[in-house]
Amino acid sequence: MEPWECYPSVWKSKAAFFAYLRGAIRRIWSRYPAKLEWKKTQLTTEKPEGYKGRGKKFGKCAYCGEMFVASHLEVDHIIQVGECNSWETARQFMERLLNCNGNWCLACKACHKIKSHAERLSVSFEEARLQKLVIEWMKQSKATIVAMCKSKGYNEHSLTNTQKRREAVEAILRKELSIDK
Repeated sequence: MEPWECYPSVWKSKAAFFAYLRGAIRRIWSRYPAKLEWKKTQLTTEKPEGYKGRGKKFGKCAYCGEMFVASHLEVDHIIQVGECNSWETARQFMERLLNCNGNWCLACKACHKIKSHAERLSVSFEEARLQKLVIEWMKQSKATIVAMCKSKGYNEHSLTNTQKRREAVEAILRKELSIDK
């Protein structure tokens, strides 16, 4: 019998069990000694120009090329480690996650989130970055969004509901970032 069948009060389904297992394996990754040692080798003590903080170690994000203090950098898998939704994929997921095969790079937290978002949506990094910016803009008040859209040539009548405002914000940001649809 499978764990979700033996303990249905703990895991309501097979998917719930494998979500739990994936999280547990990810917790192993967070303190994985090989990853932590690799990250140390990628860092430098040379402070970026103009840096005034107290950080002692720095590294470069593989995606945006900016320098960051070590605590603002994460180790990212260049090629996704895959799914964890069956016993077979769980084994593969763990092997790929912990494999020290040159599939790692440093990424700032913002770029890592964007890359993960891009992979989830199967879109480009730039498209995911745009979508994240749209989400942030849409957290503003309606008045702020309307004012920004009006300053870019939209009239108030074309911004009558959330969907129309979202489309306008996306179009504005797409143009500003030069991202083709």
